[in-house]
Amino acid sequence: MEINYVAIGKRVKKFRKERGLTQEKLAELLNISVPHMSNIENGKTKFSMPVLVSLINSLDITADMLLFEQITSKGKVHSMVLKEVNEVLMDCTEVQMQMIGDSVRSTKKLLQQYDEKINKKD
Repeated sequence: MEINYVAIGKRVKKFRKERGLTQEKLAELLNISVPHMSNIENGKTKFSMPVLVSLINSLDITADMLLFEQITSKGKVHSMVLKEVNEVLMDCTEVQMQMIGDSVRSTKKLLQQYDEKINKKD
């Protein structure tokens, strides 16, 4: 599988700008040089797993948001939903996040019970 570093770099740049960070500031957060940061955003260089983890943490995103194209078709729907949910939840308070988490767990449990009920009819 070929990794599309250009597409990943474009997403890094998009998320960086959305968070109001300069390349210099993000490079500082990642403990890498500014030229290396520029090369990541331009897709001219590969980066290590520690840099990937630092990018995800510094930009407050999930790995699938950054690696979207690299996910198989089965995972794309999952990734798209997670991306959308993450964007909706960005400005939630801790209490709101806990309540939403409880709601999601309850909804999942109800859906599983529904599936079991439907499968028993078959």
